[in-house]
Amino acid sequence: MLLEIQDVRGGYGHGDVVKGVSCSADSGEILCLLGPNGCGKTTLFRLLLGTIPLTDGTICIGGQDTRQLSARELAGLIAYIPQYHNPIFAYTVMDVVIMGRASHFSVFDAPKSVDREAAFAALEKVNALELANQKYTSLSGGQRQLILIARAICQAAKVFVMDEPAANLDYANQQLLMDVIVDLAQKGYCVVLSTHSPEHPASVGSKVLLMREGKVEGFGPPAQVLTSENLEAVYGIEMDVVTVQDRYGTRRTICLPVKKPRQ
Repeated sequence: MLLEIQDVRGGYGHGDVVKGVSCSADSGEILCLLGPNGCGKTTLFRLLLGTIPLTDGTICIGGQDTRQLSARELAGLIAYIPQYHNPIFAYTVMDVVIMGRASHFSVFDAPKSVDREAAFAALEKVNALELANQKYTSLSGGQRQLILIARAICQAAKVFVMDEPAANLDYANQQLLMDVIVDLAQKGYCVVLSTHSPEHPASVGSKVLLMREGKVEGFGPPAQVLTSENLEAVYGIEMDVVTVQDRYGTRRTICLPVKKPRQ
């Protein structure tokens, strides 16, 4: 198993926000974190990335305990893709992607031809090669997400952590982004993403981690975890989970908030 999280606890110095979370994901899998605001999704990401320390438990990537790794070694295993990124300077897309190679050379080194080749290859993987010479600040939200994914690919990490990657995108770009994420998993990457939409794990997830108040409410395949009972327990509202068939015959799962009509 590439990513193993065992009984992890941690927070910000005033008690644990994440309270005994265990889950796992392998190469080629998409692990979706789902739950209401304040349930601990972002804190779990920070524990994963090593930006805040564990109170207890272990996180292993490729069999290596992340607490035993240097920042450079950890960057070679896990990459963070933020929800939104707005740089101060008008870097070109190529410059932004090459920044993913920072862990591969020292602060005083200039990028080499091998770094530029890696950047071109990363852009090609997300079908954004034509954007290489454009200013990053001129791109749409959907295009920026693609470039941030390319930067993570250029980092040569095995695990991608995405914090609500579709939050600022319109509906069409959300679907395009989900297609890219599925493609990344098919290429062998392990993707861990948080979302507020139950349809995302239902449509693209290999596994879903359902959280409430820092604890695990459910973990496993979406079909087993995304039940009306579990979603109602987490969100505190009535919900139906229905399966429909689209025009091409593909079965789709939809999660619907419902309310009993007044008499």
